[in-house]
Amino acid sequence: MTALIRLAADDGIATLTFDRPDALNALNEAMAIELNATLARLAHHDDIRAIVLTGAGDAFMAGGDLRSMRAALDAKPAARDRSIGKLVRLAQSAVELIARSPKPVIASVNGAVAGFGLSLVAVCDLAIAAQRATFTSAYGRIGTSPDGGITHTLPRALGARQAAQWLYLDERYSADEALRAGLVNWVVPDDELADETRVLLKRMGALAPDAFAQTKDLLLHAPQRGLVDQLYAEQRSFLHCAAGDDFREGIDAFFERRPPVFGSGAR
Repeated sequence: MTALIRLAADDGIATLTFDRPDALNALNEAMAIELNATLARLAHHDDIRAIVLTGAGDAFMAGGDLRSMRAALDAKPAARDRSIGKLVRLAQSAVELIARSPKPVIASVNGAVAGFGLSLVAVCDLAIAAQRATFTSAYGRIGTSPDGGITHTLPRALGARQAAQWLYLDERYSADEALRAGLVNWVVPDDELADETRVLLKRMGALAPDAFAQTKDLLLHAPQRGLVDQLYAEQRSFLHCAAGDDFREGIDAFFERRPPVFGSGAR
Protein backbone atom coordinates (compact mmCIF):
# COMPACT_ATOMS: atom_id res chain seq x y z
CA MET A 1 0.00 0.00 0.00
CA THR A 2 1.29 3.45 -0.94
CA ALA A 3 2.14 5.62 2.06
CA LEU A 4 -0.10 8.65 2.43
CA ILE A 5 2.28 10.38 4.83
CA ARG A 6 5.93 10.81 3.92
CA LEU A 7 8.27 10.56 6.91
CA ALA A 8 11.76 12.04 6.77
CA ALA A 9 14.06 12.11 9.77
CA ASP A 10 17.23 14.15 9.88
CA ASP A 11 19.36 15.42 12.75
CA GLY A 12 16.70 14.66 15.36
CA ILE A 13 13.85 16.27 13.39
CA ALA A 14 10.99 14.17 12.01
CA THR A 15 9.00 15.71 9.15
CA LEU A 16 5.56 14.27 8.38
CA THR A 17 4.24 15.39 4.99
CA PHE A 18 0.60 14.72 4.15
CA ASP A 19 0.85 13.27 0.65
CA ARG A 20 -2.52 13.32 -1.12
CA PRO A 21 -1.93 16.53 -3.09
CA ASP A 22 -4.58 15.73 -5.72
CA ALA A 23 -7.15 15.56 -2.88
CA LEU A 24 -5.68 18.63 -1.10
CA ASN A 25 -4.35 16.17 1.51
CA ALA A 26 -7.86 15.43 2.79
CA LEU A 27 -7.84 12.95 5.67
CA ASN A 28 -9.23 9.52 4.82
CA GLU A 29 -9.24 6.44 7.03
CA ALA A 30 -5.95 5.06 5.71
CA MET A 31 -4.15 8.38 6.24
CA ALA A 32 -5.67 8.74 9.71
CA ILE A 33 -4.44 5.27 10.72
CA GLU A 34 -0.99 6.10 9.36
CA LEU A 35 -0.91 9.44 11.19
CA ASN A 36 -1.82 7.86 14.52
CA ALA A 37 0.76 5.09 14.19
CA THR A 38 3.53 7.50 13.17
CA LEU A 39 2.82 10.02 15.92
CA ALA A 40 2.68 7.28 18.57
CA ARG A 41 5.99 5.85 17.40
CA LEU A 42 7.79 9.20 17.23
CA ALA A 43 6.59 10.30 20.66
CA HIS A 44 8.81 7.65 22.26
CA HIS A 45 11.65 7.56 19.75
CA ASP A 46 14.86 8.44 21.59
CA ASP A 47 16.56 9.95 18.53
CA ILE A 48 13.71 12.33 17.66
CA ARG A 49 13.74 15.73 19.38
CA ALA A 50 11.03 17.58 17.39
CA ILE A 51 8.22 16.81 14.92
CA VAL A 52 6.90 18.92 12.04
CA LEU A 53 3.62 18.51 10.16
CA THR A 54 3.29 19.89 6.62
CA GLY A 55 1.55 19.15 3.35
CA ALA A 56 2.47 18.29 -0.22
CA GLY A 57 1.29 20.53 -3.05
CA ASP A 58 -0.98 23.51 -2.54
CA ALA A 59 -2.65 22.50 0.73
CA PHE A 60 -1.66 21.74 4.29
CA MET A 61 -4.88 19.76 4.79
CA ALA A 62 -8.36 20.44 3.48
CA GLY A 63 -10.24 18.58 6.23
CA GLY A 64 -11.76 15.12 6.15
CA ASP A 65 -12.23 13.20 2.93
CA LEU A 66 -15.74 14.07 1.76
CA ARG A 67 -15.79 11.38 -0.94
CA SER A 68 -15.56 8.59 1.60
CA MET A 69 -18.14 10.28 3.82
CA ARG A 70 -20.51 10.71 0.89
CA ALA A 71 -20.22 7.01 0.08
CA ALA A 72 -21.03 6.17 3.71
CA LEU A 73 -24.24 8.21 3.53
CA ASP A 74 -25.77 5.65 1.17
CA ALA A 75 -25.31 2.83 3.68
CA LYS A 76 -27.78 1.86 6.38
CA PRO A 77 -27.64 4.11 9.50
CA ALA A 78 -25.58 1.66 11.59
CA ALA A 79 -23.02 1.17 8.81
CA ARG A 80 -22.96 4.91 8.13
CA ASP A 81 -22.25 5.69 11.77
CA ARG A 82 -19.53 3.03 11.94
CA SER A 83 -17.76 4.37 8.85
CA ILE A 84 -17.92 8.07 9.62
CA GLY A 85 -17.52 7.50 13.34
CA LYS A 86 -14.30 5.57 12.82
CA LEU A 87 -12.76 8.42 10.83
CA VAL A 88 -13.80 10.95 13.48
CA ARG A 89 -12.39 8.79 16.29
CA LEU A 90 -9.09 8.38 14.45
CA ALA A 91 -8.91 12.14 13.90
CA GLN A 92 -9.62 12.78 17.57
CA SER A 93 -6.96 10.26 18.57
CA ALA A 94 -4.34 12.03 16.43
CA VAL A 95 -5.17 15.34 18.12
CA GLU A 96 -4.79 13.76 21.53
CA LEU A 97 -1.43 12.26 20.56
CA ILE A 98 -0.17 15.71 19.52
CA ALA A 99 -1.55 17.37 22.65
CA ARG A 100 0.16 14.82 24.88
CA SER A 101 3.36 14.38 22.88
CA PRO A 102 6.39 14.97 25.10
CA LYS A 103 8.19 16.32 22.02
CA PRO A 104 7.52 19.65 20.27
CA VAL A 105 5.07 19.34 17.37
CA ILE A 106 5.21 22.23 14.90
CA ALA A 107 2.76 22.99 12.10
CA SER A 108 4.56 24.23 8.98
CA VAL A 109 1.58 25.52 7.04
CA ASN A 110 2.41 25.49 3.34
CA GLY A 111 -1.02 26.25 1.88
CA ALA A 112 -4.76 25.94 2.34
CA VAL A 113 -6.11 24.81 5.72
CA ALA A 114 -9.72 23.77 6.28
CA GLY A 115 -11.79 21.57 8.59
CA PHE A 116 -9.69 19.03 10.44
CA GLY A 117 -6.57 20.73 9.08
CA LEU A 118 -7.50 23.74 11.19
CA SER A 119 -7.80 21.44 14.20
CA LEU A 120 -4.28 20.14 13.60
CA VAL A 121 -2.79 23.63 13.36
CA ALA A 122 -4.59 24.70 16.54
CA VAL A 123 -3.37 21.75 18.62
CA CYS A 124 0.29 21.98 17.59
CA ASP A 125 2.70 23.59 20.03
CA LEU A 126 3.70 26.31 17.56
CA ALA A 127 2.77 27.16 13.97
CA ILE A 128 4.66 28.87 11.17
CA ALA A 129 2.84 29.72 7.94
CA ALA A 130 3.75 30.62 4.39
CA GLN A 131 2.35 33.90 3.16
CA ARG A 132 0.06 32.07 0.72
CA ALA A 133 -1.60 29.96 3.44
CA THR A 134 -5.32 30.40 4.04
CA PHE A 135 -7.49 29.23 6.92
CA THR A 136 -11.17 28.38 7.18
CA SER A 137 -13.37 26.22 9.39
CA ALA A 138 -15.55 24.83 6.56
CA TYR A 139 -17.68 22.72 8.91
CA GLY A 140 -20.76 24.90 8.62
CA ARG A 141 -20.79 24.80 4.84
CA ILE A 142 -21.17 21.00 4.89
CA GLY A 143 -23.78 21.10 7.64
CA THR A 144 -21.88 19.61 10.55
CA SER A 145 -20.38 20.69 13.84
CA PRO A 146 -16.58 20.74 14.32
CA ASP A 147 -14.33 17.91 15.47
CA GLY A 148 -10.65 17.44 16.19
CA GLY A 149 -10.83 19.33 19.48
CA ILE A 150 -11.18 22.67 17.67
CA THR A 151 -13.95 23.86 20.01
CA HIS A 152 -11.40 23.47 22.83
CA THR A 153 -8.18 24.68 21.21
CA LEU A 154 -9.43 27.55 19.05
CA PRO A 155 -11.04 29.57 21.88
CA ARG A 156 -7.81 29.22 23.84
CA ALA A 157 -5.82 30.58 20.90
CA LEU A 158 -8.20 33.25 19.61
CA GLY A 159 -10.56 33.99 22.51
CA ALA A 160 -14.17 32.88 22.73
CA ARG A 161 -15.75 35.58 20.55
CA GLN A 162 -13.29 35.33 17.69
CA ALA A 163 -13.33 31.52 17.77
CA ALA A 164 -17.12 31.61 17.52
CA GLN A 165 -16.86 33.85 14.46
CA TRP A 166 -14.38 31.50 12.79
CA LEU A 167 -16.48 28.40 13.52
CA TYR A 168 -19.94 29.84 12.82
CA LEU A 169 -19.32 31.86 9.68
CA ASP A 170 -16.72 29.81 7.80
CA GLU A 171 -14.93 32.90 6.58
CA ARG A 172 -11.57 32.54 4.85
CA TYR A 173 -8.60 34.15 6.59
CA SER A 174 -5.18 35.02 5.24
CA ALA A 175 -1.91 34.05 6.91
CA ASP A 176 -1.51 37.61 8.21
CA GLU A 177 -5.03 37.53 9.69
CA ALA A 178 -4.26 34.19 11.34
CA LEU A 179 -1.10 35.74 12.79
CA ARG A 180 -2.98 38.73 14.20
CA ALA A 181 -5.67 36.44 15.62
CA GLY A 182 -3.09 34.26 17.39
CA LEU A 183 -3.52 30.99 15.48
CA VAL A 184 0.00 31.03 14.05
CA ASN A 185 3.21 32.39 15.53
CA TRP A 186 5.05 33.48 12.38
CA VAL A 187 4.33 34.22 8.72
CA VAL A 188 7.19 33.98 6.25
CA PRO A 189 7.61 34.31 2.47
CA ASP A 190 6.49 31.18 0.62
CA ASP A 191 9.96 30.23 -0.58
CA GLU A 192 11.43 30.60 2.92
CA LEU A 193 8.98 28.34 4.76
CA ALA A 194 11.12 25.19 4.70
CA ASP A 195 14.29 26.99 5.84
CA GLU A 196 12.54 29.00 8.55
CA THR A 197 10.77 25.89 9.79
CA ARG A 198 14.06 24.09 10.10
CA VAL A 199 15.59 26.98 12.07
CA LEU A 200 12.63 26.90 14.43
CA LEU A 201 12.81 23.13 14.85
CA LYS A 202 16.53 23.31 15.60
CA ARG A 203 15.74 25.77 18.38
CA MET A 204 12.94 23.62 19.75
CA GLY A 205 15.03 20.48 19.48
CA ALA A 206 17.80 22.10 21.54
CA LEU A 207 15.47 22.56 24.53
CA ALA A 208 15.77 20.33 27.58
CA PRO A 209 13.40 17.49 26.63
CA ASP A 210 11.93 16.84 30.06
CA ALA A 211 11.56 20.54 30.88
CA PHE A 212 9.66 21.02 27.61
CA ALA A 213 7.37 18.07 28.35
CA GLN A 214 6.67 19.33 31.87
CA THR A 215 5.94 22.87 30.63
CA LYS A 216 3.63 21.57 27.92
CA ASP A 217 1.73 19.49 30.46
CA LEU A 218 1.35 22.50 32.75
CA LEU A 219 -0.05 24.59 29.91
CA LEU A 220 -2.38 21.79 28.82
CA HIS A 221 -4.00 21.37 32.23
CA ALA A 222 -3.91 24.96 33.48
CA PRO A 223 -7.47 25.84 32.31
CA GLN A 224 -8.91 23.01 34.42
CA ARG A 225 -7.09 24.03 37.60
CA GLY A 226 -7.48 26.86 40.05
CA LEU A 227 -4.47 29.01 40.88
CA VAL A 228 -3.53 27.10 44.05
CA ASP A 229 -3.67 23.73 42.27
CA GLN A 230 -1.61 25.11 39.41
CA LEU A 231 1.01 26.44 41.83
CA TYR A 232 1.34 22.97 43.37
CA ALA A 233 1.61 21.44 39.90
CA GLU A 234 4.36 23.89 39.01
CA GLN A 235 6.21 23.02 42.22
CA ARG A 236 6.03 19.29 41.45
CA SER A 237 7.24 19.87 37.90
CA PHE A 238 10.10 22.11 39.00
CA LEU A 239 11.33 19.54 41.53
CA HIS A 240 10.96 16.78 38.94
CA CYS A 241 13.18 18.72 36.52
CA ALA A 242 15.64 19.63 39.27
CA ALA A 243 16.26 15.92 39.84
CA GLY A 244 17.37 15.45 36.23
CA ASP A 245 20.72 15.84 34.52
CA ASP A 246 19.54 18.71 32.33
CA PHE A 247 18.96 21.00 35.30
CA ARG A 248 22.53 20.49 36.46
CA GLU A 249 23.77 21.08 32.91
CA GLY A 250 21.75 24.29 32.68
CA ILE A 251 23.11 25.59 35.97
CA ASP A 252 26.69 24.65 35.07
CA ALA A 253 26.38 26.29 31.66
CA PHE A 254 25.06 29.49 33.24
CA PHE A 255 28.04 29.85 35.54
CA GLU A 256 30.49 28.76 32.84
CA ARG A 257 28.99 31.32 30.45
CA ARG A 258 28.37 28.84 27.63
CA PRO A 259 25.27 27.48 25.86
CA PRO A 260 23.82 24.44 27.58
CA VAL A 261 23.87 21.06 25.84
CA PHE A 262 20.83 19.14 27.01
CA GLY A 263 20.54 15.40 26.83
CA SER A 264 17.96 12.88 27.95
CA GLY A 265 16.24 15.02 30.62
CA ALA A 266 15.06 13.17 33.72
CA ARG A 267 16.95 10.27 35.21
